[in-house]
Amino acid sequence: MSNLPHPVQSVGSSEHADPPGQPGPVVAAVEDADWRTVLEGTPPHILEAVGALVSAHREAMATVFYTTMMADSEASSFLSHDAVHTRLHASIQRWMDTLFGGNHRQHAAMAALQRQVGEVHARAEIPVHLVSRGMRLLKVRLFDLLVQSELARHDLLVAAQYVSSLMDLAFAEMSSAYVHSHEQGARTDEMFRMVTAGQHAALERHRQLAALTDWENSVLRALATGAPVGHLPRLRSSAFGLWMQHKAPLMFEEAREIGGVAQHIDRLDHTLLPLIAVDQVQALGQPRLAGAAQSLREFLAELEECRFLVNAMFDRLSDLEAGRDVLTQLYNRRFLPTIMRRALLLARRHENAFGVLMLDVDHFKRVNDDHGHEIGDRVLQSVASLLISHGRASDFYFRYGGEEFLAVLNEVTEADAMAVADKIRARVEAADISLAEGKTIRVTISIGVAMHNGHPDYRHLINRADEALYEAKRTGRNRVCLAP
Repeated sequence: MSNLPHPVQSVGSSEHADPPGQPGPVVAAVEDADWRTVLEGTPPHILEAVGALVSAHREAMATVFYTTMMADSEASSFLSHDAVHTRLHASIQRWMDTLFGGNHRQHAAMAALQRQVGEVHARAEIPVHLVSRGMRLLKVRLFDLLVQSELARHDLLVAAQYVSSLMDLAFAEMSSAYVHSHEQGARTDEMFRMVTAGQHAALERHRQLAALTDWENSVLRALATGAPVGHLPRLRSSAFGLWMQHKAPLMFEEAREIGGVAQHIDRLDHTLLPLIAVDQVQALGQPRLAGAAQSLREFLAELEECRFLVNAMFDRLSDLEAGRDVLTQLYNRRFLPTIMRRALLLARRHENAFGVLMLDVDHFKRVNDDHGHEIGDRVLQSVASLLISHGRASDFYFRYGGEEFLAVLNEVTEADAMAVADKIRARVEAADISLAEGKTIRVTISIGVAMHNGHPDYRHLINRADEALYEAKRTGRNRVCLAP
């Protein structure tokens, strides 16, 4: 929990939803009944006493927390930044107030807050064992304060059980969200690697359907030659089966079909394959061709179901266009977390400076209203083309949503980032965009620039760039503003 308190503030200030395919609402790790048992099953005077104790000592607890965690070299890499330092005390106090002094009947809201904190920890890639250590620090400090309080022995035991149970529930929710976010991130990372390597979904679809057909043919050949049941190739250990076990779960975020394919593989290997083998052998010596034909039909039908589900999985990717936005051919927003996590990692390891540009086409609604959506699309394509043609090889450009774009500039100083942003602004302003009958229009863009300042959560950086963009809009548009 090395950065537990600050993410609470980060979540609260987040303006945009996470990119498609990224962690959204996470299913609760703890049943609502468990929260109800702890919060409503504890006597009111114990709730009040613990809440008062936390309120009275929260500042001192935050100081102990920060000082102890800073002594750990691993934890200090997440806590050393000034923005974290200056906000840490206030935000950890707010978190403790919410957990121990909030409305104890709002179980769902309290649990949701813990999951938000877990998601932010995952974005900042704070190791979960540091989160656990931070929780233990706070729990032990609270136990010490309880012992020093004037609570009677029985009340002291009830209060200690309440504190321990409530913090355990909070950590369970955080951990569940943390794991969910990391699993989603791993799938997106793998997809990005496939995209950048040119391994397109259409090629992979063809390859896996061909592998499934190869296995089918090998089974039929083995049956035709009278191979015993034990020597028939199993689908699970085939090229297709191994891909389904190890690659498909990383490639596809929606796992409904994956479970169905697994069931078909199990039925083919353990039920139908032995059945048709026995029927085939018996049919060779006796007139049981009808039974053999029936088992073979079931076998082939099961294979067709498998093919249908595999096609359905790949159909889900048809709108992805190999990871790029269909209209602009810039990277799809779903890959933004992958790029941002990589940039943060390099910044921590090598102290590489990097920045984010948030770009927005000025008065875009007016363009659509005056010239139609087709011209609006052409404007977006023109801006994207300028970004691609004049961008550096080390930078990444994304269609962020609507008329908004986002750029990640690697290894740049603040002056470099401002120069890149102003060059983009000037090129867009000077570009003629074709209309019908040889006519053209021009548009302008506003840009917000934010430099990475050491904060471990990439959302914080994006929010700062977004605030700078808002300032550029507010102060007249067609300009570049730097986040303070």
